[in-house]
Amino acid sequence: MYFQGSHTVVALLLSALLSAVGCGRGVDNSTHAPAIRTLTTDAAPSWVDRSPLGQRLWKVEQAFYQSRQYLPAWVDGVETTPHWKDLIQQLKYSAAHGLDPARYKVAEFETLRAQSQDSMRGTQFPIDRVPELDAKMTYAYLQYAADLLGWTHHPREVHRNWLADSRKEDLVARLAGAIADNRVRASLEELAPTHPQYRGLQAALAQEQSTPGGHGDQIRINMERWRWAPRDLGERYILVNVPAYVMQVMEGDRPVLSMRVIVGDPGHQTPLFSDEMTYVVFSPYWNIPPEILREETLPRVARDPDFLRRNNIEVVGTTGEGDEIDSTSIDWSDASATRNLRFRQRPGEDNALGLVKFIFPNHFNVYLHDTPNDRLFFKQQRGLSHGCIRIEDPIAMANYVMRDQPEWTEPRIRNAMSAGQEQTVKLKTPIPVHIGYWTAWVEPDGKTVRYTDDPYGIDPAHARLLKH
Repeated sequence: MYFQGSHTVVALLLSALLSAVGCGRGVDNSTHAPAIRTLTTDAAPSWVDRSPLGQRLWKVEQAFYQSRQYLPAWVDGVETTPHWKDLIQQLKYSAAHGLDPARYKVAEFETLRAQSQDSMRGTQFPIDRVPELDAKMTYAYLQYAADLLGWTHHPREVHRNWLADSRKEDLVARLAGAIADNRVRASLEELAPTHPQYRGLQAALAQEQSTPGGHGDQIRINMERWRWAPRDLGERYILVNVPAYVMQVMEGDRPVLSMRVIVGDPGHQTPLFSDEMTYVVFSPYWNIPPEILREETLPRVARDPDFLRRNNIEVVGTTGEGDEIDSTSIDWSDASATRNLRFRQRPGEDNALGLVKFIFPNHFNVYLHDTPNDRLFFKQQRGLSHGCIRIEDPIAMANYVMRDQPEWTEPRIRNAMSAGQEQTVKLKTPIPVHIGYWTAWVEPDGKTVRYTDDPYGIDPAHARLLKH
């Protein structure tokens, strides 16, 4: 199989060849520079992906070759280099990351090499094929790097409220350094996540490839979800896995606290994002969200005027604080009468938020909180909330996040939770919070993988995305 070059590239090469090898000398790399320059300064070839990412990578490739005066990176004259061999091996290793080596044209490169063998001199690529071969290999390196960085797909392609910042990386500098320092394989492998969950999924995938158990695609999509996650999660951080209904507090690679959680139901899905917990509210009011007010609270009040009193809910105006309004003076049949009112549940044991909430400010208005309905934690399927995350052991959580504030002893925390008076306490050290969606979850032993349900139906769409 030969690469199809343009007539212009061939003409440039033949002209250069006459001067470079006329006396029997080997082919100098500068021979290829005019053709590589022409190839990489023209419009993107047909083998460059037409997606926005493909065009972005082509611009990176153009800058890379410009930075090296259009000399080849993977071929020396017409022979292979150690870089060539290392890249081929690393592209094959992409399968260990749940990626498909065929995406990077590995077989095409190896076929050309096999066809270019000389019994006396080893590999001797046809000189007119070298520019395109070199450019294609550079593009394969960039594609693989982009895949490991999590650039190829965006989380919002599978869930509209999955927010993740694209990881920044100077691929021109990385590739140039890899060539100069002879560390092509390491330069790529460094881009992959190092989290124990990712490593555990890699091991599970290797097992799946040797002894298929029907979980291959599920493992691969969850590996990509880890590639979407921030590489630096924090020295200590809170990790919530929605479909596993579990929360872990991590210190480095080690979970130091774990508990069951209740997350949003399929109609009120918990958003997936990262932020920082900055304060705790003891004995909180619950300000009833507009959707719940409109769809649940007001219809109940219209049927049962005593509903507010029984549930310890007060009505306040939208201006000022604490300006409680007599609910008996409101005409509940008039929708406009409630338009400028707020409804909030007073602190107490029956408060929907329980006795404490943990805030990491975000535009979703999602947070961690206690609950008066502890029995729900014994359910297997715990997608039961309107989007916020209820935690099983709020006292343990409060003790942990305030552990560097020694004045907040456990007795003081318990007293604040049951005081009936709302109190906000700023954390001395903010703690990163990461809410994700992993349906293949590695248990703390690092070996056992638990395959969970898919309550939001994300897996099928993600699996289809990986096959394109």
